[in-house]
Amino acid sequence: MNRPPRIAILGAGPAGSALAALLARQGIQPLVFDDEKRPKLLVGESLIPAIVAILQRMGIEDRVAAISQFKPGASFIHHRGTQMHFNFISVEGRLPPYAYNVPRPAFDDVIKDHAKELGVKFVKHRAGLVAHPGGSPELELDAAALEAGGYGKGEKPDLIIDASGRSRTSARLLGIQAETGPRKDTAHFAHFNGIEHPYEKGQIAITLHPWGWSWRIPLQDRMSFGMVMNPKSLQEFGANGEERLEKVLATDPVLSPHANGRQRISDVFTYTNYQLLSNRGHGPGWISIGDAFGFVDPMLSPGVFLALDAAESLAAIFAKHGEKLLDAPDRLERELVRFEKRQRVWHEAWHELISYFYDGRIVAFYERGMQLKSDHPGWFSNTMERISNRTLALMATGASTMSVWNRGYLRSCSKWLLNSDRAKDLALP
Repeated sequence: MNRPPRIAILGAGPAGSALAALLARQGIQPLVFDDEKRPKLLVGESLIPAIVAILQRMGIEDRVAAISQFKPGASFIHHRGTQMHFNFISVEGRLPPYAYNVPRPAFDDVIKDHAKELGVKFVKHRAGLVAHPGGSPELELDAAALEAGGYGKGEKPDLIIDASGRSRTSARLLGIQAETGPRKDTAHFAHFNGIEHPYEKGQIAITLHPWGWSWRIPLQDRMSFGMVMNPKSLQEFGANGEERLEKVLATDPVLSPHANGRQRISDVFTYTNYQLLSNRGHGPGWISIGDAFGFVDPMLSPGVFLALDAAESLAAIFAKHGEKLLDAPDRLERELVRFEKRQRVWHEAWHELISYFYDGRIVAFYERGMQLKSDHPGWFSNTMERISNRTLALMATGASTMSVWNRGYLRSCSKWLLNSDRAKDLALP
């Protein structure tokens, strides 16, 4: 290289490392700043089939499969008794009909190692930024970051990509506000041995409780268990995450029968505020991707997909125009505006779909379908069930979450077929 990298990426999570790898495959060598500090456990252990398609295009599915638990589908269990079991085979032809449950640090390392193999340089340094609000550029690496990255006097990257995750480095530094969702839940989770799993091997189980919801994600040698609790219920279950997880597993009528032999084998980790979207995700000289741009509630597990999709979409812009795009600021701005709009629509679509699970409409919709089959057995009810199941599966797996037709179908069914009072009874607090 005759000059230092023109693109600097802040963060080596799935978004940053995947983008670095995809750019390197095009002959564009970015520089990735990674302080190598991350929790031992991370939310985002359950992948969806749309991620598998990306891993296949990257050529690393076999590496991910080697560390992961095969995931055939998902089950939703409502505390009132209704159970919904979905198998990914219904999306075959559009997406791989399966996914994986992954130990997140190891999964992240697979992508990072792949980028290194492609020649990407990673610098062990937490890059600082200097802000020039309204300027061009708006953000620059500080002197320490430039030195750590090997930039000489007067040299600097032309584009900074903020993949710093929930710290949202660029947005916080520039004072960019964010839109938060209506829920203010708190999540606690840990890894366990000894929790029985009465479902197909690898099937994740989401249980809808009077106080919120919980997940059971089978990994190769352990179970990830987490609870997402309405803040009004927190104190009823204890003073901290350890006490709350223990009480839920010991007393919940759905979970406790399967948790008598439980043994917690990790610390308990806590997350809050899962619903956030930056009011602005780019400016002159910078752009944010992944959680640095926004994050979605973990119901349905879309977070890692949104990170990888953003990496793939941004890399596609440079695949079309090449590194010379950095020499055409007006064209770059137009491309980044389109990129940000696309990411924003993705977030809005996932938020809308997830709202159906929180407000009871999905379970009420499922119950209505079962009633229709019972009252009017035959071709019509069977066809409606197939259409509804495939529509929901395609949306929840990432194949058609943004589809105008599918979103309209769910809205119409909610309006004309559901008992609104029943949906309210099934809603989460």
